[in-house]
Amino acid sequence: MSTWRNSLISTYQSLRANGPFKTFKYLLTLDQTRVGKHVGTDYLGNEYYENRDDIVLRDRWVLFKKWNYDATQVPPEWHQWLHKITDDVPSEKTLPKQFFVTPSVENVTGSRGAFRTYNTTTPKINPWNGGVKQREG
Repeated sequence: MSTWRNSLISTYQSLRANGPFKTFKYLLTLDQTRVGKHVGTDYLGNEYYENRDDIVLRDRWVLFKKWNYDATQVPPEWHQWLHKITDDVPSEKTLPKQFFVTPSVENVTGSRGAFRTYNTTTPKINPWNGGVKQREG
């Protein structure tokens, strides 16, 4: 019974702090309502939050910009902040960029951007290319 009560209390707190739209977005993406301080936004549009009063190791979270989110959509500098490797919020001052580091790219497996090898052999099975013939008569 206490879990239902805690859930209702946190939903009420989230409605008061975030409003109905953002609370509904939290329920769809995180499966729970959260209240916290907005810490920053990365170049992909993801929003990062922190609540120091929450359970340890669950006090930092991310709201992804895309609905079909993937963990590769978190840049490395924000990844280290989320996992408490550092307490510094990523910015140009806190993270020097080395000249050899490339920008992070999200995982494109299963999409049109995925890597496909060049094939020089002819296919053994040809696809059916249906056509419409004119009727005679």
